[in-house]
Amino acid sequence: MKLKTEILLIIFSLLHILCISQVKDTINTAYVSVQNDEIDYSSIKKVQNPKISDYQGSYHFGESEGESQLEIIYSNGKLFARSKYNEREQDDWILKHDRTPIKYVNGKIKIGKSTYELYICTQTTYSTLVKGRKGLGSHFFESTQGKIHHYIQFNPNNNIEKSRGRHPETSFVKLTLKDLSSFSKYDLKIMRNEIFARNGHIFKEGGEMRKYFSKKEWYRSIRKTSHLNLSPIEKYNIDLILKLEKSQ
Repeated sequence: MKLKTEILLIIFSLLHILCISQVKDTINTAYVSVQNDEIDYSSIKKVQNPKISDYQGSYHFGESEGESQLEIIYSNGKLFARSKYNEREQDDWILKHDRTPIKYVNGKIKIGKSTYELYICTQTTYSTLVKGRKGLGSHFFESTQGKIHHYIQFNPNNNIEKSRGRHPETSFVKLTLKDLSSFSKYDLKIMRNEIFARNGHIFKEGGEMRKYFSKKEWYRSIRKTSHLNLSPIEKYNIDLILKLEKSQ
């Protein structure tokens, strides 16, 4: 029994020494968006216990022709994300928005196979890194010549302006039947007509939607349906919501 205890103590000591050695041999490096834009490692720190709504924002990734924005909004208890980028088609550059699956788990967000934590700048170093500015932090590790390299990629946040109303996601991403499954037929009607209201649609005088939206401070009745400039995302969601309304 005594010999077994001594062996366990030796193993514990070796593991402790190994952990200390690994910490000493870890090289920490931080950079903004791309690895050739290195920043002071101490100029950012992780935000403790962030709320799901704290992740709302527009985060810059990449550079030059590989640039993109990861845009995230918080609505009705959920996060909705999309990638915003330019793609060349024939002789023109086309601005595109692709919905990006996003999950919030234990204070972190997961997008695809990548996990991000919320970081904040602790000091102003240059124009894009101002003290108090938030950003997404992701971690990468590699081992070379007995050294562990720990990289933190910091993607700074720009505030994002949400669409007005209770359901800004209807103008932000293409929704799915799963997204809409928990809403009543009346809620769906409000969601669909809110898209028209955001675009200044003039509802029928004395009608239910006219009465509902006229009470909203942000609503301005300025356009007839034929003059509305709806986005492809909005048109898609209107059709999807209407089909679901009719099936209920």
